[in-house]
Amino acid sequence: MTKATHTVEAIRAAMDHLIDRATNYDIDALQSIYHDDFHTTLVAPDSTVTTFNKQEFIEHFRKQADAGKHQLNTWAEWHDFHILGDTGVSVLTRKHSGMNDQEMKLLCNIEWRFEDGRWQVLREAIFMQPLDS
Repeated sequence: MTKATHTVEAIRAAMDHLIDRATNYDIDALQSIYHDDFHTTLVAPDSTVTTFNKQEFIEHFRKQADAGKHQLNTWAEWHDFHILGDTGVSVLTRKHSGMNDQEMKLLCNIEWRFEDGRWQVLREAIFMQPLDS
């Protein structure tokens, strides 16, 4: 029997919560959403690679909030959700300017881990592309 917390709907709800809180620069919520072992890889259109751990990525959001940035675009196109035990993966396309101050298309692969009674983002791979690509 599948746990109510381990369903595609639960991962989708966690993803919706992440998008809502990240696009509103909610630093307190991000502390809870991102796993302590969080790691993200950001690949820019010129193939430049930037990586962040949890505190570095949250600081990235904090700097934008401190600079008075307004809510980011919340648009998302969902491609796949997969759950295997206490691990889940979301694959989606996003559009926003939060990575480099330029509205971009972001191809995202987000790995989740169910721990401490909640889904937490463990790993993100984000490939940025110009909107017209």
